[in-house]
Amino acid sequence: MSAQILDAMDGVITVEITGTISPAELAANQAEVLKQLQAWGGGSMLNICEEFTGFADGDWTDLSFQAAADPLIRKMAIIGEKQWEAMALAFTAKNLRPFPIEFFPTGHLREAIAWLKA
Repeated sequence: MSAQILDAMDGVITVEITGTISPAELAANQAEVLKQLQAWGGGSMLNICEEFTGFADGDWTDLSFQAAADPLIRKMAIIGEKQWEAMALAFTAKNLRPFPIEFFPTGHLREAIAWLKA
């Protein structure tokens, strides 16, 4: 699977996305993330995409996760290769969602966590 929850503690859900991800894989992961956010009553997300290689073909128009989870997300940090920054921020709709989203280059895990907890 290309997306999995690595950790959920201290109000931060850490998701690792590797390889090429399909809409079905992302939707399955988002369902698990939503359950955790609902159980906590909200939290932040750390998406580690250091071994991400792209998006598989498919229908990427389902916004049901955003509708359900956005009121529960406080902040979102994305860690990945610099080449994916613009696409990652567009895909996550930075500046169009009700919480801040920031991108951090690979190797900047501490900075991303510090930003999420600030």
